[in-house]
Amino acid sequence: MNSTGESTAFSVEPDNRVFLTSKLPKDSRKEICPSQVQSPRTRRLPKGKRYENRSAVSSWDSPFSQRPRNRLTEQELHAVSEKLSQRLSELDQGPAMHRRPPYRSHSLSPSPVNKNKQFRMERKRQRKPKKADVHRFQAKAITEAFERELRRNEVQENIGPLGINEEETEKIYRESAHKGTPKRSQSWKMYPRNTTTTSPRGGLPKPNKAVPMKVNEHSLLPLMLEQFPFLYVSGQTLSKMWKQQIAQIEQLKKDAHGENWSKKKLQDETEEALRRHDLLTALVKKEYEHNKRLQDFKDRIQRQKLTQSKIKENRQQIVRARKYYDDYRVQLRAKMMRMRTREEMIFKKLFEEGLQIQKQRLRDLRNYAKEKRDEEKRQHQNELDSMENYYKDQFSLLAEAISQERQDLKAREKSQAQTLHKVKRELRSKMEKEIQQLQYMITRNDDDAFFRELEAERLRSRLHMASFQHSKNPFP
Repeated sequence: MNSTGESTAFSVEPDNRVFLTSKLPKDSRKEICPSQVQSPRTRRLPKGKRYENRSAVSSWDSPFSQRPRNRLTEQELHAVSEKLSQRLSELDQGPAMHRRPPYRSHSLSPSPVNKNKQFRMERKRQRKPKKADVHRFQAKAITEAFERELRRNEVQENIGPLGINEEETEKIYRESAHKGTPKRSQSWKMYPRNTTTTSPRGGLPKPNKAVPMKVNEHSLLPLMLEQFPFLYVSGQTLSKMWKQQIAQIEQLKKDAHGENWSKKKLQDETEEALRRHDLLTALVKKEYEHNKRLQDFKDRIQRQKLTQSKIKENRQQIVRARKYYDDYRVQLRAKMMRMRTREEMIFKKLFEEGLQIQKQRLRDLRNYAKEKRDEEKRQHQNELDSMENYYKDQFSLLAEAISQERQDLKAREKSQAQTLHKVKRELRSKMEKEIQQLQYMITRNDDDAFFRELEAERLRSRLHMASFQHSKNPFP
């Protein structure tokens, strides 16, 4: 630990990789693998190029050089869109896979009545729009609208604070809404799986303990859409939510930009410490590469065994899912288009509360980070002096830790495999009971808004407990 707020420590992972973790003043962690040690910032350069790099680093603090952050947001956007499309495709494969074959009579001569019925059913099936295409169009439209907004922000940062009229923004959202979001079919309505369990004495269901969420600066609205996958939200409301999200992110970026100039000195000192660390990690690199090849060979054999077991298990799950889906489809035929306006208002109110919670949480985190930086600057200089002695002592303990870690890893893998097999059996039986209870509750209860409010209350409590993250560093 140094006086300027940077702490460095070694860690040994189960796959025999040695990492150097550097803690910067903004509590950001960097893991350096021996095969990736020589990065462009830590590599030795000639004297002329060193001065060029320093001038380039000084130019990064300007307001026109925030392209890495925009690239990072685009990558996050692509990841979110791919995740949504993959989940929608998995949900839509169920109706196509579990369709029952048409009933055939045992007589040798085909009856004309059955032929006419089959022909009518095929015509109706062709006229109905596919639900999978509707979801793909919606996901594609949301992705295109967000990408256009990011490009617009990038152009605005490169050119200067010229500003774009609200009419152009509304035009972009109208084009994306008319292009990629067709009218949804009113013949089907799927509900997400409820996470509540009924009490043994009856009465209201008791919600399970949910895992706390981690909300990034760009992922609040996609996360809420993922929690309500089949909720209908109009294009005007959705575009307004995107505008509020992007406006809040831009305001946070402007506030965080004023604090970046004080980090340049800490970055130079960190680069010097990393350069010294490169000399010490060269000895570990050869052993790491050898262990990596052995581990890859073992992983390849393990993956082959896992794929075979997963194929067998997937076949069994498909048979069970077909049975549950047929029962569920028969019971939900009469419950389609209900309480859409009320659900949209609940979702809109929940989104506004989420924005306020995110804004307050990020403001508190910024104040806390500022206090921590002031405290860590006083310790950064002492840490740089003690770092070299720490490296010598740490490498002597590293060999013993690696051998002990290998033995512990083998024991953990064996116990984990046994525990996983037992948990799978218990979870399968528990899921079957819960699905049957949910089917019975859904068919006997007509108050959908009550359960929707329960889901909204659950998500609101999770948002209060969520840990919001905000990237202040402009470097990826």
